[in-house]
Amino acid sequence: MELFTSTFENKVDRKGRVSVPAKYRAILESRGEPIILTRSLTLPCLEGMSVDRINQYADAIDSMDVFSEEAEMLQMIIASAQEMRPDSEGRIVLPEDFLAHANISDAATFIGIGRSFQLWQPAAFKARETKSRQAARNGQTPKLILKPRPTSGGGS
Repeated sequence: MELFTSTFENKVDRKGRVSVPAKYRAILESRGEPIILTRSLTLPCLEGMSVDRINQYADAIDSMDVFSEEAEMLQMIIASAQEMRPDSEGRIVLPEDFLAHANISDAATFIGIGRSFQLWQPAAFKARETKSRQAARNGQTPKLILKPRPTSGGGS
């Protein structure tokens, strides 16, 4: 599975249209999938993902107590999700409530975070990046355990 990586800053026009990075479009187009875009629950940004990824969220929520506060909270990810397909120029239209949630006006920074990506107001992303890198320099890095990935191909 190809991952969403790198950082791109693109202009947002007066109609709320922004070009999705070609690299991200290619990943989704190779799967024949639209972009699923939702408002982040915890951050002032938007989250973009594949249909497969939003299905993983739904599966995780379905495994919870349906009446729990935790399940209801996570259901908001799906409740605010919108399916989008880029136009012929690779642009999507960001709804007003999405623009307001992320405080995006004239530009958006796309950041690949692996199996999904985020859209940030550029200055807010820079502040977040600076904060994270400073915390890492101060020894506050989270414990990262890398597991071996299965290899493809057959053996003899």
